[in-house]
Parts: sequence; C-alpha cells; structure tokens
Amino acid sequence: MALIEQNKTLGKSAALLGLAPILLALVASTALGSTVLRFSPDDLADNATLVIHGKVESKQARRLSEGVIVTNYMIKVSESLHGGTAIKAAKAKGETLADLKLETFTFSAYGGVTAERGSGISGAASYEKGEEVLVFLTGENKIGCRAAVGLAQGKYTIRLVEGKRLAFRDLEGLRLMDRKSGAIEEAKTEQGVPFDSLLAGVKKRLAENKTKK
Repeated sequence: MALIEQNKTLGKSAALLGLAPILLALVASTALGSTVLRFSPDDLADNATLVIHGKVESKQARRLSEGVIVTNYMIKVSESLHGGTAIKAAKAKGETLADLKLETFTFSAYGGVTAERGSGISGAASYEKGEEVLVFLTGENKIGCRAAVGLAQGKYTIRLVEGKRLAFRDLEGLRLMDRKSGAIEEAKTEQGVPFDSLLAGVKKRLAENKTKK
C-alpha cells in the first residue's frame, strides 16, 4: 500500500485544511519527492518555534473529521531548548530550563497509517518509538498540526556509533534548493555529525537570536 498520497490538488487541499503554514519552505512536491530550501543548523534554529531534545515514547495515527490523517507523537523531554509558553514563563521568573521539569511533550503531525489507509508528505520527518531525536518544530496550524522545519531537515536522530553520539538526518525524498543561487540538487546521504557539537552550535545560535530581539 502506497503511503504517499500526492496529486495536483495537494497544494489546494493543504491550503483548505490549514496545512500550508506547517510546510515551511516547501517549494514544490511531486511523486518523486519534495523540493525545499536548504536549511543549515543555524537556519533551523532561526525558523523553529520549538526546539526539543528527547526520546520518542509513543506514536498514534488518527483520522480527523476532515478526512485528514495525523499522527500524535509523545516525546520524553531531555532538554527544551527553545519555545513554548512554559519556557517563556519560567524565563520571565528567572528560572532555568532545568527548573521546568518538563517531562513530556506531545504534538501532532500530518500523515500516518491507520487500519484503513495511510498518507504522508514525501520528504517529511518521520519518528519511530524509542529513537532519540533533536527536532526543530513549526508552530501549530489551524488543525493543531506541526511540522519539522524544512521537512526532514528539521529532525536529527541520535545514535551511538563506536562509542560516539552522532546525529543523523534522513533526507530521502528531498530535493534541496540553494538559497542564493536557486540551484536544486537531490539530497545526498549525510554522514553523522558529533551530537554534542551540533547541540552546542544550536544553543549558541538561539542565544544570539535572543540578544537581537
């Protein structure tokens, strides 16, 4: 059963259902893949509403009354890096992120598989129970869905490889557009990057963004 339901009316349907805002930087979509702007870690930090590090605890697909399939994900939070009313309130009181005791975070994303059918967006981030992730999320759209910024570019999976914690992105199904030249190329398989260095860089960028406001 094909899990990707895409046709010429996808853009119109997305707009009607309020899905367009969550497909940040989506330029075009075809049966072969989605074309999106290329996002560096700094770009991800600049555009995310929420940045969370944690482990996927559960996933459950459901069908909305509009006929749209979404999946609810629960993440056991290791660290909340950016966004959210609880974080803002804590910062206003001078508390640190460690004071929040934010144990889990739940969000919904477009696509999934129910007993009757499946749907999805080519190149979108996918999440599996038990995987450790660093995710850069958009805000909610009008039906309560979020997406990873830049589709799969906005989600890293952290794995232990030969004793080292590395962060990987699965960019299969994406074509990336250069922001300056407009040149488009198929996304290449990425090598894992040291997670601690990635995390430090993201925190630095978020801190810089905060000082600019």
